[in-house]
Amino acid sequence: MKIYQLRRKSLESDIEIKLNFFGIGIFKIKTSIFYFDHIISQFINYSLFDCYLRCYSDLKIDNHHCIEDISISLSLLLKKQKINRYNSYYICMDDSFVLMSIDACNRIFYYDNFLNLDLDLQIIREFFSSFSKNYKCCFYLYYINYFNKHHLIESIFKLFGIIFNKSKNCNILQSTKGFL
Repeated sequence: MKIYQLRRKSLESDIEIKLNFFGIGIFKIKTSIFYFDHIISQFINYSLFDCYLRCYSDLKIDNHHCIEDISISLSLLLKKQKINRYNSYYICMDDSFVLMSIDACNRIFYYDNFLNLDLDLQIIREFFSSFSKNYKCCFYLYYINYFNKHHLIESIFKLFGIIFNKSKNCNILQSTKGFL
């Protein structure tokens, strides 16, 4: 059992996260953004982490700061546990088909192919872009198909969890430089 915890407090949010990296997918999440609670729980469930997440934020303005700050906090916590450098996977769920690839290389790059950015997809982009910057990784998110945006977002977070679940057993450094 490896338990990490973090408290991040700013003028925009107050976040507390406790994460058991080798858990069974148990979670208690309270952000007061019920849809985000639902999709972040998909990540926790599929990663097989155990997680307590609490966030108080300036939701009277909008939910941007809450979601961005959770991404930053989560990336800083996950950075404490080494994972395999190269991680790619895909998922089809209902009408959506998504590919995700993460290179935990200590360099920052983010790419997605969202074309019609409504508020929901802008926030998803901000979540993963912030994750990439703070985790220091190259992050590719590519959807092949979707009809229902809820299914797309849910499959993205499930896929994010699957990648972290499959990447937990890190025992070699994959770099021709000898370091990352």
